[in-house]
Amino acid sequence: MARVLCEVSSGLRPTEKTVAIKDVRGPRQYLRVDDQFVVREGTRTFLPVGLIGVDSARKVALIELPHEADSGANRVWVALDEVQIEEAVP
Repeated sequence: MARVLCEVSSGLRPTEKTVAIKDVRGPRQYLRVDDQFVVREGTRTFLPVGLIGVDSARKVALIELPHEADSGANRVWVALDEVQIEEAVP
């Protein structure tokens, strides 16, 4: 499991948030999630995502979003320094 840094704004309902993920190609990917789904660490906010792969040479990671973004994207390339990768528990 991994988490990606995101920007958070109000959602359509009080219990919902809109998150924006920075795609390395330029556009942000927006999706609505339950407020309790985002992880807050101090002033930073993260969204749990699936980690598909890492390109260390380009310093990017391919992540899978929890559901389709408003643009229709399911997977996006993000900067590796914006991803927290959790170690698997044996």
